[in-house]
Amino acid sequence: MTSAAETGEPLTIDDLARRVQLPVRTIREYHTMRLLPPPERQGRLGLYHDRHVERLRLITRLQRRGYSLAGIRDLLAAWESGTDLVTLLGVDESQAALDETPLWLTRAELFQRLPALEEATLSRASRIGLVLPHGEDHFLVRSPALLALVADWVQAGVPLGEALDLIEVLVGDLDMLAGRLADLIVARIWEPLSAAGRAGDLPDLLRRGRPLLLQGAASTLADRIGAALAERAGTASDGARLRTILDEIRVGAVADSAGTIHRVRRR
Repeated sequence: MTSAAETGEPLTIDDLARRVQLPVRTIREYHTMRLLPPPERQGRLGLYHDRHVERLRLITRLQRRGYSLAGIRDLLAAWESGTDLVTLLGVDESQAALDETPLWLTRAELFQRLPALEEATLSRASRIGLVLPHGEDHFLVRSPALLALVADWVQAGVPLGEALDLIEVLVGDLDMLAGRLADLIVARIWEPLSAAGRAGDLPDLLRRGRPLLLQGAASTLADRIGAALAERAGTASDGARLRTILDEIRVGAVADSAGTIHRVRRR
C-alpha cells in the first residue's frame, strides 16, 4: 500500500511522526524552537508536506553528527536568509558545517564589508590572520563569519583596534590549543595505530572528530560568554534588562537519547 507521504499528499502531524519515526511531542517542540516551518492550515487541521519530511530528516542527520539543536537552528536560519546549503554543510557530508568556505574578495569588496579598515589596520588584520593578501589586489578571508562579527562590533561602537586586539588573542589561544591537540593525536592515536598496522583508521577518526570538536568548542564558548555576561550584569547599567535579554536568547531545551525535546525551566 502506498502511503500519503509517498504520493506527495498532505500529512497530519501523526502521519508525519510515523513517517520520520519521531514522537509527535518532539515535532511540536521543533515548532517551538523554530526548527520546523509551520504546517499549512485547513480550518483547525495542520497539514504537512515533503519539505517538512526533508527538514526533519536533515535535523536528525545533523544531530547524529554531533550538532546541538541551537546550532542546527542557526544553520537553518542562515540557509533561509540566503546562504546556500553547500556552503553551510560543506561539499560532502564529511566536512563540518561550522568549517566555512573561505571568501575571496577584492580590496574594494573587503573595505565595503569592513569600512573602518585603512592601510595601517589592514596590515595588522593580515598579520593576525583575519584577512590574508592573495595576489595584487585580492584578499582571502578564512572565516567570513569572523569578519562579519568584527564589522558588527565596529558598527555597534567598538573601536576597530580593540576588535583586532580580541581577534589576536583568540587566534593566539587557538594556536596553543591546536598544538596540544596535535601532540595528543600524534602521541596517543597515530603512533599506536601505526604500530598496530592500523594507520588506515585515522582518516575516519579525524573526519568524525573534526565536526564534533568544532561544534563542541562553539557550544562551550557560547555558554561561557553567556555566563560571563550574566556575571557582569550585576554591575552593568540596567543590568536587569541585560539579564532579561540573555534569558531570551539562551537555549531553552534539551534532547534525550531518543531525540525527545524537553523544555528547560528558566532560573
